[in-house]
Parts: sequence; structure tokens; C-alpha cells
Amino acid sequence: MRKTKTITAIVIGALICFSSCFLTGCVKPEPDPKEEFDATKLPYYVEDIDTLSYSYTEEERIRPFWQGNIIYNEQLMITEKDGVVQGKLLYEPRRILSVRDWKLETEYVEGVDYLIDGSVITLPEGSGIPVFRDEWTRGENIPSQYPAGDPASGYEMIFGGEVLYSESSLIWSRYLHVTYVYDPADVDRSHVSQYSPDMLYGLTQMIAQPGSEKPLKFTVFGDSISEGCSSSELWGHAPYCPSYAGLVRYGLESLGGFQVTFNNISVGGKDSAWAADEEQLAKVMSLGSDFLILAFGTNDSFSSIEGNAYRSNIEKIIAAAKTANPECQVLLIAPFPSNEISKSAYLHEKLCVTLKAIAEETEYLDVGYLSMYEGCLDMLKTKNYYEIAGNNVNHPNDFVHRFYAMNVLNAIFDFAAIK
Repeated sequence: MRKTKTITAIVIGALICFSSCFLTGCVKPEPDPKEEFDATKLPYYVEDIDTLSYSYTEEERIRPFWQGNIIYNEQLMITEKDGVVQGKLLYEPRRILSVRDWKLETEYVEGVDYLIDGSVITLPEGSGIPVFRDEWTRGENIPSQYPAGDPASGYEMIFGGEVLYSESSLIWSRYLHVTYVYDPADVDRSHVSQYSPDMLYGLTQMIAQPGSEKPLKFTVFGDSISEGCSSSELWGHAPYCPSYAGLVRYGLESLGGFQVTFNNISVGGKDSAWAADEEQLAKVMSLGSDFLILAFGTNDSFSSIEGNAYRSNIEKIIAAAKTANPECQVLLIAPFPSNEISKSAYLHEKLCVTLKAIAEETEYLDVGYLSMYEGCLDMLKTKNYYEIAGNNVNHPNDFVHRFYAMNVLNAIFDFAAIK
């Protein structure tokens, strides 16, 4: 009798299991992508991290950090916010190689100037590292050497007095630069570019051609971000990092062997309606570009240019470039997020959708799309906005200009082959 009950229980259990599998498909738990990711296959992965020392070459400045396990000079701040003084790295370091000041000149010492716990940096008593006080972003207790009403040397409160706008040392002299080894499996690779030889196929073919002085007419057309605003080189202070446009130019020359004729016709404060007027279209046509980066959107989101109007403007510019040179390679870039208090995020996201649709649906060949929006939103999960925006409103700092360039270059160059 006991045996019968046991058999019956087994049969019932099997039926229940069968029914459950029938209904759910017996789906196995999804494997952890991080556990399956093999970082050792990345072209710039360094196995013996104990032998590493600090370096920062022009090539390392543009190297996509997700292609290896070293991040060079990530910018962050030690902030005083809600009574807590600390800074956070994007990823947990396996080894710190260097912590330097905003000029990249003074190197700070662990245990003397800073302490590290996971991805959090704190300051011991007597540290020489400067602190940015979050209250300054609300216009409270700003040091007297920074005059109100002058964002170039001080600050201005905008958006109804809710947002600090400053291009002065109030922000950039508080940056730290940290170079460290990390686990590349921590990167959300859906939010950084991947090599895509078919996206701009004509450019891929040009890169594949032998030679070290291949001519390339490279044009960047956008707003203040593309003009280079808040990059330290344009503003004339250390560490003199070029804008993303200049960094991409360097990459085209050093990685692609091109002799680049470079034109940056970007103008701060402008939107796609201005860019699509007859005068600007004539300028685009006159250049006969081989490679055009088209990057409007930030000011469109502020001025509520969206939908069909925005799409029509961008398509007019593409048509002008293709009329001048049917082989022109066009890369549409969706910009990084503006300060959330500007309340432009909703329109910003719609513009991203529009740009992607243009690239997918255009009648022209060799029109690609690259978004800087999601990757920079990821940064804001651990950082304050002023740690990625050099003016606390809408301009990338040096690290984000570099992040722009890394994404552009990673989309068009096979770094595994270069290595």
C-alpha cells in the first residue's frame, strides 16, 4: 500500500511538472551575461595588472574604454551633498593607477589625500583635494570670487533661478581625473557603440584601402556641443583636451591613415531650422564632404522643434551633402542629455527616435545613427549632472567629449584588427 502511494505521488508529481513545462515551456533561467563575458578577448585587455603604471597618450585618450580593462582619466568630483562628502567612479576599480587634479599635474596619494572603498572615494582629514558643494547649483553660498551674472568668470542662475550656469573654474577646477583598472563586464554594451562595417559602408571601404595619406574631407555640423563648448582646449585651460570633433579628426588620421581636410561649421545656440536654411545648405554643398557628422538636437529640444519639422530639417541637410557628393558618408548623432531641470528630456527622447528612423528609412545609402543619450544617462546613475557637463546645463566636459569620440571611432574602426 505504501509503495502504491509512492508511485502515485511520483506520477502526480510528474504530471504537475509536465503541465508546468507545457504552460511555461520549461524555460531555464537566463544566464548572467557578466558571467559569460570573456574580457580576455578584448583587444586592449591587460592580464597582469600589477605591472601597469600610469600613462596617457593621445591614442589612449580616444581608445574606447570598453575595448579593454583600463579607464584613462575618468572625470569626477568630490561633492558635499546632503551632509556627505564623496565621489563615485563609474565602475568599481580593481586597481587605481592614478588620481590627478584638473590640470593632470598634481598626483594625489591614497591614504593621504583620498580613501577608496568599492567605487566610492572619500577624503581623510588634511586632504588637498578640492570639494564641490552641491548647494552652489542652487545659487547658495557660492564663493565670492565668482561674480553673479557672468557665466564666463562666475555664474548665472537660469531656468527661473533653478539651474547654475557656469563655464568658469567654479566647475572645472574641481574635477579629478582617475585612471584605473576595472571589470569590462560591468559595461552595458547596449549603450555604447559597436563596430558596424555596414553602417557607413563607403567609409569602411576607404579605411580598408592601403596608404597613409588618403584624402578625406571631414565636416562636423552641429550646435555648441559640436563647436566644442566646455572642452578645455576651446576654453583655453588645462588639460587642453580637444572637443570630440577634434578627437575624431585625430582618430581618422592616426587610425585610418587619412589626410584630413577638416571643417567644423558648427555654431553654438543654433537648431536644425537654422541649419536647414538656404545659406547653411549652400555652405554644406560647397564643402563636398566625404564624411559628415550631423549633430543637432539640444537646442531643438529647448525650442520644441520636433516630429515632422525636425525630420524635414535633417533630411534637407542630408540631401544637400549627398547632392554635392553622392558618396558622402553621413553620421547622425543624438546628443547627450541636458540638465533635467530644463524639462527637455521628453522632446530629447523623441528626437532620438526621429534620427534613428531617418537613418533606417532614408532613400540614401551610407547614413548612420549614433546615440550619446543612453550612455550618458548611465553615467548619471552614479554621478551628479555637473560631473559630466562642464557648464551644468548642456555642454559635455572633457571626459564626455572623449566618450563621444570613442563611440564614433568604435563604430567605424575595428579595434580588434587595429590591435
